[in-house]
Amino acid sequence: MRKIKKTTKRKRRTFTEDNDCEETPISELINFGPVTRPEFESLGLKTIGDLRRLGWEDVCRRWVEAYPQRLNVNAFIGVLATLEGMAWTRVSSSQRRLARALVNELRAERGLKPVAKALRRR
Repeated sequence: MRKIKKTTKRKRRTFTEDNDCEETPISELINFGPVTRPEFESLGLKTIGDLRRLGWEDVCRRWVEAYPQRLNVNAFIGVLATLEGMAWTRVSSSQRRLARALVNELRAERGLKPVAKALRRR
């Protein structure tokens, strides 16, 4: 019988759960996965403090300049949620509207059609 090796995985968290949150690395935050983290690091964004100094809109603008495929509402909601200290699934409808508005603004700058409002399931 084979033994299964247990691995200890670091718990990812919101920055509000950390006293010294400004230096919390992006790799320890929720909302950013294995693709997003290296992209942010390539932009020089390595800690929550780096994100907070820029603000979510400028982070998203820089991100889309370097990685145009990130021009979508869910990606922006992840950034906004992280800076609010919550999981992206907890973002309010007004915050979602802000993310959608920024996406549409950037799409307009690139001559693309705006995104449609998401349909609610009943």
